[in-house]
Amino acid sequence: MLCQHTNYSASDATDALEDHDAYAVNAQIVPKSYSAETNHEISATASDLKTRIDLTYQNILARSNVEDPLGNYARFSYPAVGSLIRAPYTSYAHYLLILESLFEENSDGNKRITLYMPQDPVLRSAALSVFLKQIQSNHVELMYVEQDDQWQDGETSELVDVVLMGWWRDRWAVTHQSSGASKGVCYLAGNNPNVSYWLQTANTKQVSFYQDRFQLLFESFVNEPRRKLRPAGIHPLLDIFRAWHNLCYQDKQGLTAAQRLGVTDAPMTLRCLLD
Repeated sequence: MLCQHTNYSASDATDALEDHDAYAVNAQIVPKSYSAETNHEISATASDLKTRIDLTYQNILARSNVEDPLGNYARFSYPAVGSLIRAPYTSYAHYLLILESLFEENSDGNKRITLYMPQDPVLRSAALSVFLKQIQSNHVELMYVEQDDQWQDGETSELVDVVLMGWWRDRWAVTHQSSGASKGVCYLAGNNPNVSYWLQTANTKQVSFYQDRFQLLFESFVNEPRRKLRPAGIHPLLDIFRAWHNLCYQDKQGLTAAQRLGVTDAPMTLRCLLD
């Protein structure tokens, strides 16, 4: 089951500070006067996974703040209505919601959760901070996962390459299939750093499918010029799409995400969902 959050707030904030001050009111708001700094992002393309991972690290380090993805924008357009939330605050809120949902009071103390995330320190910092207690008690594991679109689950892969990458010297394990597709895993926290196991099981296909399908279905609506200036109308659409994906959409076995978790007994129809 997937959920999606944005860094947009429908509420206007006129007193946000240009320079971030974590102790000030509205510290989480990106001010309307914000402008992108000189962009140093490397636009080169790479055919192999390890080179793409390395380019991502270089682009992260090119930001004025490595934990602020807005630093990679060559051009920045602020919405006419509402306000934007700084990326670290959005990331922390996202993981706090996951923590609240998965580790409720009086819940099973032996529950183990594994979080896969794309390669970005803003996500790593938020997850490490929010789940610190659960990580120390060996209930949560964190890792970066990057893979080629052509990667086939269940197919055997060749020798695993282990390499330290980026300024952080992150330990990546990369493996390759005979088709040429590759997958890489960087184990960040937990008590089971068995990269051979995670290279077989860790997967981000569902997240990619979710994002790509939303863009495919609603690209013209999202990119409509007036909608970009007034993005509040996208939030109800995101809610409907999330509910459809979790409660209505059936996989090849005819099961929804909610059915696989035992939350529902049968798929919901779109009409039932909207009613």
